[in-house]
Amino acid sequence: MGKKIIIQVIVALFVILWVYTGYNKLVEYEEFRITLGRSPFIQPLAGFIAVVLPTGELLLALLLVIPKTRLLGLYLSFVTMTLFTGYIWLMLQYASDLPCSCGGVLEMMDWDDHLLFNAAFTVAALVAIVLSIMRKRKLSIT
Repeated sequence: MGKKIIIQVIVALFVILWVYTGYNKLVEYEEFRITLGRSPFIQPLAGFIAVVLPTGELLLALLLVIPKTRLLGLYLSFVTMTLFTGYIWLMLQYASDLPCSCGGVLEMMDWDDHLLFNAAFTVAALVAIVLSIMRKRKLSIT
């Protein structure tokens, strides 16, 4: 029973995160697109990312809400958070200008805090994946 609750809490946190960030980026689309365009690593893809990223975040939330696609949503959340964490690490190491394209409350974090936040969510996704697999194996054995 404990594993199920941990998985549900992590999934709920991710659903809140993806809906909040995806919605916020769409509401503030023009500002989000312009800020992405200032990023030295993704500048050429800013227009594409400005459309795909918030849409993808909302789709991730949907995958996590549907029980049959939850594990896929967790895998994709893990990959996405790993990419976000890597991007922030690269920015901290190699960029002189650090434009933040995050919205709402996340925009108030400094880059180091954001790195820790993303790393924590990356680990949480991995924990939920492992627990989900363990639960699935246990349920199929009994």
